[in-house]
Amino acid sequence: MSAAGTQADDRVEKALREAGWRVCTPDEQDLTPNPVAVRTEHPDDPSLGVYLLYVERDLSGLVVAGTDTTDPHDLIAEADRLAAPLAEQHAKRAWQGRPLPFRYGTNGHVWRLRNALDAERLDGSPAPDAPAGGARSRYVFAPARPATVARWKREAVRDPEAPTLRARLRRLPAVLLDPKRQLYDAQRRSIEGLERSFAADHPRALIQMATGAGKTYTVVQASHRLLKHASAHRVLFLVDRNNLGKQAFLEYRDFIPADSKKPLHEEFPLKHLSGGHSGLADSDKIVISTIQRLWCKLSGQTSPDPGSEDEETYEAGGAAGLGDGPPEIRYSAELPPDYFDFIVIDECHRSIYGRWRPVLEYFDAHIVGLTATPIGPTFAFFNDNLVSQYTFEEAVADEVNVDYDVYRISTRITREGSTIPAVKEEVAPDGTIQQVNMVLAHVDRMTRAEHWRQQEEDDEYKSSELNVRVESTSQIRTIIETFRDKLFTEIFPPDIDGDTGDVLHERTRVPKTLIFAATNRHADSIVAEVLRAWGEGDAFCVKINSETPRPDKAISDFRNKAETRIAVTVDMIATGTDIPALECLVFMRDVRTWSYFEQMKGRGARTIKPEDLKKVTEDALCKDRFVIVDTVGVTEHAMVDARPLVRDGQTETRSLERLLKACEEGQPLSVDDAATLAGRLSRLGQRLDDEQLARIEGSAGGRKLTELVTDLVLATDPDRLAGERVRAVVANDTEDPSAGGTEGESAGGGDAVLADALRPFIEREALREALLEAARERRWIKIDHISQDGGVIAEGVTDLMRAERTIQDWRAYMEEQRERFTALRIAFEERRPLSEVQERIDEVLSLVGPPQQRWTRQKLWKAYVDFGIARQGRRRNAGLPELLSLIRFELGLDGKEFRPYRDTVELRFQEWLARQETAGVTYTEEQQAWLRRIVNVVATSASVSVEALDQHAVCRDAGGWSGFREAFEGGSRTPDELIDELDRELGA
Repeated sequence: MSAAGTQADDRVEKALREAGWRVCTPDEQDLTPNPVAVRTEHPDDPSLGVYLLYVERDLSGLVVAGTDTTDPHDLIAEADRLAAPLAEQHAKRAWQGRPLPFRYGTNGHVWRLRNALDAERLDGSPAPDAPAGGARSRYVFAPARPATVARWKREAVRDPEAPTLRARLRRLPAVLLDPKRQLYDAQRRSIEGLERSFAADHPRALIQMATGAGKTYTVVQASHRLLKHASAHRVLFLVDRNNLGKQAFLEYRDFIPADSKKPLHEEFPLKHLSGGHSGLADSDKIVISTIQRLWCKLSGQTSPDPGSEDEETYEAGGAAGLGDGPPEIRYSAELPPDYFDFIVIDECHRSIYGRWRPVLEYFDAHIVGLTATPIGPTFAFFNDNLVSQYTFEEAVADEVNVDYDVYRISTRITREGSTIPAVKEEVAPDGTIQQVNMVLAHVDRMTRAEHWRQQEEDDEYKSSELNVRVESTSQIRTIIETFRDKLFTEIFPPDIDGDTGDVLHERTRVPKTLIFAATNRHADSIVAEVLRAWGEGDAFCVKINSETPRPDKAISDFRNKAETRIAVTVDMIATGTDIPALECLVFMRDVRTWSYFEQMKGRGARTIKPEDLKKVTEDALCKDRFVIVDTVGVTEHAMVDARPLVRDGQTETRSLERLLKACEEGQPLSVDDAATLAGRLSRLGQRLDDEQLARIEGSAGGRKLTELVTDLVLATDPDRLAGERVRAVVANDTEDPSAGGTEGESAGGGDAVLADALRPFIEREALREALLEAARERRWIKIDHISQDGGVIAEGVTDLMRAERTIQDWRAYMEEQRERFTALRIAFEERRPLSEVQERIDEVLSLVGPPQQRWTRQKLWKAYVDFGIARQGRRRNAGLPELLSLIRFELGLDGKEFRPYRDTVELRFQEWLARQETAGVTYTEEQQAWLRRIVNVVATSASVSVEALDQHAVCRDAGGWSGFREAFEGGSRTPDELIDELDRELGA
């Protein structure tokens, strides 16, 4: 056998031993039940090796091993060919007297597994619901443990018709899906879509559900079904933030299946990997962990203990313990590849599948992704297998989420920036004018150290430099004070009775509010201004960031304690954290990434029961909306999802200081590191003044910083690197030029262009020092306490585009359902009873469903108000009269102009009065007052009845039905007849 073949055999046998198999020759095999892999010769091809897998004395499977260059697909095909002959050759030992079912093909580097039972019954006959072409092979990191093979055998004997997990996934009982209707329709559709994907043997599936729509609860339900009805061995719920793991643990712990009286975890033990020494037991069926702790288990590293100072910082950044490159995966006896059957990745839009992909692919498991905001890489990782989609608009229509309004606060400095003068004129006590040099505070972003420096010249800064280079005290103060002053007049205005003008309800307690700041320093300033503006104690407004001591407790206090009204954060609670009582989000930082903005927005979308809301905000009646207060224009510009030059999504990015230190020590920089260096220098250069740039140019031998950056960009260009590899292949007649990639290449790998681009940073100490000095200067932010802000624009903003789209879709639907709307028109024209009209309206609304937009009367009415059709109408709390008015408008029953329903009722009343006068019927002042009350009832309820007179406040205060009856007793019509006539003439 060749040296390559020998090396491959060594790797194969090493992998078998790591998995728990004793490797031996036929002569060394004994009759004990201990698992063994017996090494034999291939009957036809001496370059291939065959290993017979014995478990519990039964010959159960085989491994066909080839050389380094052999395609594992060819080897698995060879294992299929040998499965029956080998079973016949060892008929007395072959398990179940059938072709060996567990088949592996490997070249020592890559392993593939085909379980023939995935497509067969135990007796070897084809399963009628199996995929075309038989069982599919799949990549596995290593061979399964003997204990796992023994479990597979037991499961097959227990259920011969569906002997494997994949076979059972094709037979999940749909009728048992949530018989007590604990699920929303969207959650049910997600589970059904997921199970259809499993049945089709798709290894990865993506579920997109709006933030707050119950993604975790959906997966808890799905987990129960997989464990109970598919006999799944173990489910992993994977997160990349510690607080998300705690939330998932509570969701699983508190779940009681619809067909059970005891919690899920009593039947299927639940384990939360939350401590540095917490271990796993074979009895654990549901495991919750951060990806970082899972990586520690695989690598043998020790993670911080729960509650320690290092715990939050370890997991908050998403890359703790990883180092400078992607994780190197080795076999772990504690966590073997066959440990989990299913892995659920929460908030999978983040880079959990980029940086940590090797950890995920180590396990032989189905992978399910959960996110509200999938982006391009998300779809790519999940092979575009989107099994369910539930948008924010659908969630609002279903009242699973609440809708939002936008309120804009804009100031002069926010829009235009300002100028800090070097000299300011002041009037002395004696009346003389003197020139005073300006002295401004400069604050270190990291240490908060404060230094006062004299302003040498006028400093004009742009709005884009706010909270980057300059912080304006007046700008922050103006925004906070405007927010305070408008909070209960325009942002959360009083509820006014449209008829009487009386205040029905008004708020005085600051709603739970989350403010997004640009930096930690910015957050500190906002907290100070909030406390000053409201004159409250420290508990009123808190900062919650990763550096906050015990941030989980801080989030819990903000969620549950009434005294904390406002929280300020940079991004810690932008995603994955449930604070249902939030009613207001204030953006004081800009966000240009769509997915990130949607996640931030989602913090306010969660519903909450009125009684639970009142516990923390006592004067709130209910949460039927939340408000985005936009102080930076975040809702006005397009959002993007683009990959930056600084490649943060793949390996842990080094700081500028670490990259330059590596150059100083002569360490080779990878292509990614060089690209990151270019990105950091480019960003730095955009913020430096001419003096700093000149200093860098002098230390670089006269070369400009832009030239140095350009050389790095060209040196790391993927097209150039690919061309270099092709030329090397042609010159050296080596292997396939597509092998390998640019990501891991370094300057030490023979790339002269990259080496030349890095040479100035390696050879010039003065250049490195000048760059680091300039970068350190960027750590200081100038505090502009001189400029006075003003020019405030504060107003509610309507979403015209969304309103227009809703109206267009509604009109298209009316055309599609023309016959039903024609019947509705006839009901209006013939003045049929309101009950019949409402029945027809409910019918046309009930026919709308996914994938079409779903409408409610509130959503439709808000669109007509926002688009300017229903002018001066209130946007919220629309009722039946508002819906009637917009349907009448679209049917053309009131002419070309929109007519509010009250105007329709008033017009009908005047026409009725005119007919009464023509007939010689007159009414006393008391009777006329009652008739006006009836008009108010119909205008707000679309109908009037005897019962309504006792229920409507305006009528009840005048005596209700008894008062009406006394006023009209003895007339030409009885009071009952008059009410029926008014209902018929004025309503619907």
